[in-house]
This record gives sequence, structure tokens and C-alpha cells, in this order.
Amino acid sequence: MTLPRYYFDIEDETVVPDTEGRALPDRAAARIEALARGADFAADPEKLGGAGVVVVTVRDAPDRVVMRLRLVCQIEDLVD
Repeated sequence: MTLPRYYFDIEDETVVPDTEGRALPDRAAARIEALARGADFAADPEKLGGAGVVVVTVRDAPDRVVMRLRLVCQIEDLVD
């Protein structure tokens, strides 16, 4: 049995498409992988764009998006 292949495109201020993908057993596993990739990306302050938003778009085919993870990191300076 062949496992479905999922692709994880990363976007901060630019889109980095995943051209290789990863074979995973199901969408639940793809969700975990999306969380891990988003967290890894967001953990490096230099990778976060000016908006502080990282989007991981998960595809199971070239033009079929199955989920999207959006991580937002905002800092509010409350005291001058």
C-alpha cells in the first residue's frame, strides 16, 4: 500500500514551496508535521518576517490544499 504524499509550503513574507513532499499515513499525521514545521520555522527569530506570521499550507496534490496552519507572533510594547 502506498502512503499519500503531503507537501508543506512555508510562507512568511515569501512562499517557499515544498517540491519533494513527505509520505505520511493520513491527514492527522500531516497535521502534526505541519505543526512541527511551523514551530521550527517560528523558533528562529531571524526567519520570522516583519509581520510575525508563518503560514504552512499543506497540499496532497499540486493544486489541492487540504489544510493551512497559521502561527502569529506579535509583541506589543506597552511601556515606553
